[in-house]
Amino acid sequence: MDDEPSTPGEKRLARLVLGGLVLFVAGLVGLVFLLVLLVTAVAFPDAVEFDGVLPVVWALLLMGPCAAVAMAITVPARALVRASLNPSPSVARVCDGVFGWLSAFLVGVMLLEWTPGVRAHSLLPAVAVATVGVLLEPLADRLGGKKQGGGDAR
Repeated sequence: MDDEPSTPGEKRLARLVLGGLVLFVAGLVGLVFLLVLLVTAVAFPDAVEFDGVLPVVWALLLMGPCAAVAMAITVPARALVRASLNPSPSVARVCDGVFGWLSAFLVGVMLLEWTPGVRAHSLLPAVAVATVGVLLEPLADRLGGKKQGGGDAR
């Protein structure tokens, strides 16, 4: 039995389902990102001011472009560092963690600066979001089915 979609309708449906899954996962990641940002804002009320609920909607809409800008900066820098150092697997993981933190930090800073209705007085929320992201990455890898212990070829 062939599992590949064979008719154009099946292929369109498969693309639609895949697109929906990607949007769902991106939405969940965005909501977790914003939840950490909001919890930090509540914990440190002098760090960020929000003008109601609408800035949260704006932040969700700006999340994708901010992530694209951050990755446009960090991905080439990470590739240059890894190519110049020719690191061992453990150094490569640390390098990936550092650039992952930097990417999440840049997204947080851009969201704090570019979101209408948000006035940031501190970078603490961006630092908190980036740090929580790095701490939750092993859990996300495990839930995503990534093999532990160097089972993947990089």
